[in-house]
Amino acid sequence: MKTPRRLTASVTILTVLAALVCMPFALQAQNSNLEAFLDKKKAAATDAGVKTEVSVSLLPQDAKAGETVTLSIAVILPEGAYTYSTNPTFDGATKIKIVDAKGLTAIDQHFNADHPPKSVYEVLLKKEVEKYSKHVIWSRRFKVNQDVTSPSQVIINGQLDYQVCNADRCVALQHPFSAMLTGKQETAPLSFTVIPERRSKADPVELSFALTPASSNPGKLVQLSITMKLEKGFHTFALDQDKTQAGLPTHIELFKLEGLKPVSKQFSVSPEPKQESHSEYNQRTHYDEVVWTRLFERIPDAKAIGVEGKLKYQICNEGSCRPPLPVEFQLGSLNNAQPVAMSSLEELNAPESDDEFKSVAEASDQSLASYLLFAFLGGLILNVMPCVLPVVAIKVMSFVQQAGESRARIFALNIFYSLGVLVVFLGLASLAVFANLGWGGLFQSTKFNIIMACIVYAMGLSMLGVFEIPVPGMVGSAASGQQKEGLTGAFLTGILATLLATPCSGPFLGPVLAWSVKQTPGITYLIWLVMGLGMASPYILFSVFPKAINYLPKPGMWMVRFKEFSGIVLMGAVIFIISFLDESLTIPVLIMLLGITTGLWMIGSLYTHNSSIQKKMTVRVFALLFTGGICLFGYSMSQKSANELPWVQFNGAELEKLKTENKTILIDFSAKWCLTCKLVEKQALNTPETLEMIKKHNIVPIYADYTDYSPTIKALLDKYESVSIPLTVILPANRPDDPIIIRDVYTQSTLLNALKEAVDTASVEKSAKREMVSTTAH
Repeated sequence: MKTPRRLTASVTILTVLAALVCMPFALQAQNSNLEAFLDKKKAAATDAGVKTEVSVSLLPQDAKAGETVTLSIAVILPEGAYTYSTNPTFDGATKIKIVDAKGLTAIDQHFNADHPPKSVYEVLLKKEVEKYSKHVIWSRRFKVNQDVTSPSQVIINGQLDYQVCNADRCVALQHPFSAMLTGKQETAPLSFTVIPERRSKADPVELSFALTPASSNPGKLVQLSITMKLEKGFHTFALDQDKTQAGLPTHIELFKLEGLKPVSKQFSVSPEPKQESHSEYNQRTHYDEVVWTRLFERIPDAKAIGVEGKLKYQICNEGSCRPPLPVEFQLGSLNNAQPVAMSSLEELNAPESDDEFKSVAEASDQSLASYLLFAFLGGLILNVMPCVLPVVAIKVMSFVQQAGESRARIFALNIFYSLGVLVVFLGLASLAVFANLGWGGLFQSTKFNIIMACIVYAMGLSMLGVFEIPVPGMVGSAASGQQKEGLTGAFLTGILATLLATPCSGPFLGPVLAWSVKQTPGITYLIWLVMGLGMASPYILFSVFPKAINYLPKPGMWMVRFKEFSGIVLMGAVIFIISFLDESLTIPVLIMLLGITTGLWMIGSLYTHNSSIQKKMTVRVFALLFTGGICLFGYSMSQKSANELPWVQFNGAELEKLKTENKTILIDFSAKWCLTCKLVEKQALNTPETLEMIKKHNIVPIYADYTDYSPTIKALLDKYESVSIPLTVILPANRPDDPIIIRDVYTQSTLLNALKEAVDTASVEKSAKREMVSTTAH
């Protein structure tokens, strides 16, 4: 039976309204959660310069008259930050000035970078600028003058002027430098053991660093080993620990190598980290002893070998966590060490396919035809990527349905699907050219992720039989034989398949697209268009050779089961999309999806095609109300807890001001990587009883966020003789220099008793002062 046009239109309108009802709540929830996030990013930007590391070297150190030396300046940038190239066409470019060079004559006219910058179009500047992220090493060669008789006669002074920027702001920095020749072949031991200290107190760990011949090939291979032994009850975190899960990953950086080049892509670990769950947090941890190793190859004819780097670790026990502690190490000869910038975090996150296709897609002599070939192959492979498979399932069913169609209709349907694919690829090319939004960039938008989750979820419900999307062929309801695929459905399915493909990056895509965005707009559009043709090519093939459809299975009950299975796969795609969202939005969005489920179930189940218009409209109105109500509840879930204390962000000047005003102050030292801190906040601080006492006695709660290192907060922790958090300090009014200190994990009753003691003490002192004034007056 055909669906009446009026019914089809009304169902379409109600489906759209259901999504529209949810979206304002979703976007408001996003804004409320992003506000604090952006504030934190702005604060972090001010410290960007502090986190930047600059290393300057003049090598080789034993160079003699007439020989060549290289001045290298390595800049290691904080995560998410970037700096500019030395291209003078931009006013904010990096500048390296040589103020004085004694005993040296320049060979190179300019400083050269170890890798090319990324060209990005800046909308505000209305021009392209060149940026470096993660790290960059600039170098320039000099010749030692013939009249130099002693290494001490060679010295070079200069200054590096550069900017460190993130999404919010830029910080202008200067780094004066001086380098000289020593004439010595200085060496460090090939192994050593150290027990790190904090404020002259030993940490409960022992660290051993060693550079030894590898057992697999002692003549050629060298192994760097870092061993950590922890006291009983303490643990550290894995290299791949998710820092949003209340624990910071161990981080290993290498700054210099001499006579070595890396063989393994990243550090290996033994034993493997344990997977642990604490409340809502999942952590990867090491206990007792852990060894990180990495293999290097000796460079032929190298006189010596050596490495310089830094290990940064965090340790916790059941009661507290200590802030991250960096430990630098030097092994072997470093006299002629070359600057490198190797980070365990970057290597863990690097795509596995980058090295595989680097020689193909990044070679300087590569022709345009080669890039077009790899773009086509990359687009073709997208059809079998996990992101796209659910929608390809829809097309498989439509192919089966087309078996009895005329050649002209089969051609039109597949061409419209292909047009949907190409429209998205051309749109993405426009975003890459004009907005610097690369492949997968859409999924960096929270709004886009929420919209896609809603759309894909609704499609999954339709394929599971909860309701029918009224666009012919959009979901493949032809499995039941009731609808024929329409041109509109084919076009929209092509669009949806391509949008779902954007978070996937198969072979060839990464390097080819990276190359394309550096070319002229015409070349960029051509590359993306050919990639779209690659993805659409199977469907274009079916349109040209429609008899190929006859080789597919005949329609039957398998189509119904296949449609239902595809609905399950689409639900998996929804989970995949939700994983992109900020953690605080996960539950609100799931509740909103529950609202969509309720509304669409009512539409699909509570009336039939033969029901009266009055009944249909009644069900639709109630479906819309239920959907809106549940979405509203989801939005309320994204808001702060009603019992959360009215926290004031820590500020040294504000703290001193509150002391002079005789306020009772509660300071909570906490961090996002501290699991025990979160437990204390949930069980003792942000509770109705604590909130009531805070309001009743006008106590000022201050939140000292130690997630990122703060020298001011560190000084305060030292003052209270604490090397770990959580730490809660209560400063009673009129006697702030006699604090009440609560360390590690504690209960709500402990906190309330401490607050009562602080308030009672302040009241007694006030009464004593009033009595003294009264006695004096008499």
